[in-house]
This record gives sequence, C-alpha cells and structure tokens, in this order.
Amino acid sequence: MKLRSIAFVFPLAGLSLSAFAEDTKNYSYRTPAAQKADEIEDLGEITAADEGGAESDGKSTPVPEELKKKFRFNVSTRAEYTSNARLTGNHSSSDLLFLPTIEAGYNTSLGKYFTFDLATRIESGLFTEHGERAFWGYSAIATLDYRPRPNLPRVYVSAEPYRFDSLDTGDKITQAVGLSAGTDWGIGFNSGRSLVFAGYIYSHYFSDPSIDDRHTHRATIGLAHQLRQNLIGQLFYTFQYNDFTEISRRDSKHVLGANLVYQFSERLFGTLTSNFIDNDSNSEFASYQAVTAGVGLTLQF
Repeated sequence: MKLRSIAFVFPLAGLSLSAFAEDTKNYSYRTPAAQKADEIEDLGEITAADEGGAESDGKSTPVPEELKKKFRFNVSTRAEYTSNARLTGNHSSSDLLFLPTIEAGYNTSLGKYFTFDLATRIESGLFTEHGERAFWGYSAIATLDYRPRPNLPRVYVSAEPYRFDSLDTGDKITQAVGLSAGTDWGIGFNSGRSLVFAGYIYSHYFSDPSIDDRHTHRATIGLAHQLRQNLIGQLFYTFQYNDFTEISRRDSKHVLGANLVYQFSERLFGTLTSNFIDNDSNSEFASYQAVTAGVGLTLQF
C-alpha cells in the first residue's frame, strides 16, 4: 500500500459521523450527505491506494494499460455505530447504520505539474433505529491539483454538485454545489514507514434550500504509520468551522480519530474507523457530541 495516498484519505473519513457528514476522497473528495437542511456535515470514505485493471479473458481485446490506470470503479459497504444519530445533545440517540456506496472515477495527468480527477458516487444510509433518517443520494466532484515538486505541498481547486433524498418520504433533503480550494502536505520519515501530514480546505456551498448556504474552513493534522506490510494505522485531529450565510448560525467542530486499513489482496481492502466528535454551535439544537466506530470493505475493479 502507498502510505502517502492512504494518509490523506483517512482524516476525512474520520469526519464521517456515519451518514450525516461532509468529506473527502483520494485528493480532497467531500460528499455531503443529508439530514435536515441545517445539519449538513462531512462524510468520507476509504479509497484504495493502488489501482489496476482486470485481466483479459483471452477472448476480448485487452484494455490498454494506460486507460486501465486512469479509470477506477469501487464498491464498498460499511457498518457504523454512532452514539448520536440525531446530531443533537450528547450521545442521546445511539444507532447502527449501513452505508453502501458505488463510485466511478477518472484520473489523468495534465502536463508535468497538474492532475485532473473526476469522481462520481451513489450512496445510501440505512438506520436500524431511526428509519425516518434513511437517505440515498448522488454526487460528483471534479478536482484540479497542482504540485510543483513531489516533496512540496499540493494545491487544488474543486467543484462538487450533490443531491440527497429521504428514503422514508421520497422528498428532497438537500442539494447544492460546493466550490473549494485547499492545500495539503505530507513529510515521510522512519525510512518511509511513517508520515506526518497537514491540510487546509475552504469551501462555499450554494444550497437548496438556501438555509444551508455556508462557508466552511477545515484544517487537519495527523500521523500515519505502516504497522505491517499490508496494515496502516493513522491518528488525526480535524477542526472545522461552518458559517451559515442565510441564518445566524456558526458551528465549530472538533474531531479526534484513529483508523486502520488492511489490504487483503490487490483489490480488496478492509477498514476500521473510530472518532470522537464535538460540535459547538450558537444554534440551540445544533450542538452535539458523538462517538462513532465502523468497519468496512472496499472492492476495487
């Protein structure tokens, strides 16, 4: 596994708070999912670091190796416990969630310093105790990044449209377009087995309903370490500040997380995630604390 690639995936997965979060993929992928329009957070996912195409069956023309490296297709499923499914109060509504996801993407270099990535995703969240909060949705994100040298920070911009609907009523929960700019950087040490990393991203969301329009600032620091050949662990801290533009609401969220990812084979990855989330808000019902713990599998084609 590539330690540098995995390191930047996890912190955002740590923001996942199961189905109600906003987050990040390989480069800086975020997929806001849905609860109430004024309760959007960040949801992340685990993405495998290595990529490879399927072998030829001997009867069809093989896909060129270069194309196989540019396209990706992932199917993942995750079970997650949360101590606070309603995202209000402190550990007051525990639940077990199931989070299946399908993702297709394309990545290519644009010259020497630029990379373009397109990711599309369909996902859902199923609650065992709070079925009225179940949702499904789709999103896409296009990211252009610039890195002048391998050992220097990466700078990127992205655009992300998304929509999420209630599985209980069929009604739209939220839809938006997010525009983001950010940077991240990792420094390896311990003969390449360890990596310290940090990142910052600013996003603005144009939402429907507009009550969820917001500015978001998020900063992450962390440490990743290759525990064994196929096992990577990570510790991280994330601070996120949301400033809603249509209503008088400001949130400050702190996340502490610990994650493990294990590579079973070239295409199959397993993950264990755990987080403590503390969200402080000037809105009466938006402050909450939660603990989450999840286990997941990702199959890459």
